[in-house]
Amino acid sequence: MIMRSKSIIYAAGTASAGILCTSFCRIRIATAFSPLSGGLNYHANSKILLLRASKTSSEVADQSKRTKPFTPSKFAALMAGEVSSPSSGFDSIRWDDEYDNASIVRRRGGGGDDVVHTAVLPDDEAPPNSSSILPSLHNRRALYYHPSLLTKDESSSLQKAAEASGLFEEFDSRCAVVIEDGMYQDQDKDTVSTGNAPSSSTIASLLRPILDTTIVPWAREICNAPSLAIADALIRSYDPAEERQDLATHYDNTAYATVVVALNDPTEYEGGLFVQTGANVNTRKSVPFSSPGDAVLHRFDVQHGVNVRSGKKKRFSLVIWFGEDEDSVVTKTVPWVRREAEECASVHAAFLYAVNSQSGLYGVDTNVQLAKDYYVWASDRGHGLSAYCLSNLLFKEACSNDISTEEQNTLQEQSLMYLKLSAERGLAHAQHELGVTYKQGYSGVQSDFEIARYWLMLAEKQGHGASSQILNDPSRWEVSHL
Repeated sequence: MIMRSKSIIYAAGTASAGILCTSFCRIRIATAFSPLSGGLNYHANSKILLLRASKTSSEVADQSKRTKPFTPSKFAALMAGEVSSPSSGFDSIRWDDEYDNASIVRRRGGGGDDVVHTAVLPDDEAPPNSSSILPSLHNRRALYYHPSLLTKDESSSLQKAAEASGLFEEFDSRCAVVIEDGMYQDQDKDTVSTGNAPSSSTIASLLRPILDTTIVPWAREICNAPSLAIADALIRSYDPAEERQDLATHYDNTAYATVVVALNDPTEYEGGLFVQTGANVNTRKSVPFSSPGDAVLHRFDVQHGVNVRSGKKKRFSLVIWFGEDEDSVVTKTVPWVRREAEECASVHAAFLYAVNSQSGLYGVDTNVQLAKDYYVWASDRGHGLSAYCLSNLLFKEACSNDISTEEQNTLQEQSLMYLKLSAERGLAHAQHELGVTYKQGYSGVQSDFEIARYWLMLAEKQGHGASSQILNDPSRWEVSHL
């Protein structure tokens, strides 16, 4: 009999697909585990409004005055956040490198700090017995930090306009959406009950010139991508007085690059943006912002999240997601993921391409065998999340009634092997599931409480709540409970 405790059901096509995102939406849903940004299946209006290099703010504004029936935002209720973890915080990123960014022409005539700081992010090490050639981008991912990209007045004006718009209260998402699927959302103020969307026109009027003259040129320069196009932009609010102030670690699968700008004084709250460079939470680093207007840019290959622990005031940030070009925004495709995966450039691109291939996402044809190949390739080079997803995929196949018992057993053994591999590399969810597997005697292993406690305790140390519940409930360890 095939048995195994699975805290995640791998189900494509739902708003929350566990480890999978199923739409072109740059957010993630609070689930048991979801390392990708994803959300509702959302089809954009056929009239796509894009920020072209040749398009002026006035031309954009003229097109954005059209009216349309109210359609719920794909961001609605998807960024409500999660209950804050008891974390005492993470070590901060150290900005080690600098380069002169004065070549970017800024409308303020060079005022402010034009030096961009960088931090190179490490990858988990490949297994010591591996003979695999490391990807060309291994240990070469980077964060880019620009102090005072926006002025304090610009940042404050955006924050105040967002607060006055009433958009934070419309949904649990606590976000004011300005651009969605390449289209400005600045309709005339009205209520949902009358069939029109709430207004974001004031925010849009403030943000347009900032995007045109500052943020878009900077992002294009950093990414060396002159055709970079905005897909989505919003202002996000986190209130330390509320419970749900975390966003779990995830990839922005559908964004070639993401820019985050602090809008209020970072000293007014504790916590905020963090990155996680490996499978274990001990690889998390907080991303420090010094003042309003500071900006950080990262690519799609950087896992990140938000952890707001306390503070005197709310945290406000402007978040902008970019497609590689206009076509990728219109077609909702991610050619950069496929390109870097096929070039064997990155374990992160290989993982994301495997996910997309497994379920036929973002213009990628469904090809489960191809997904397996890329999961294996990334896992062989130290990517614990790929090993975990491969374990899930193999376990699902082992549950099929269309194969022989011998084939089921083989797939189950392979699934358990990759689950162990992921747990050994530090992924808390894998450690939890492996602990439950040994506790219950699932997947053909003999029940062993000592081994079970070992793995559950490792997961608990990383803040895994389900592991903690099992460890601290004596009734769960009674023989009759098996």
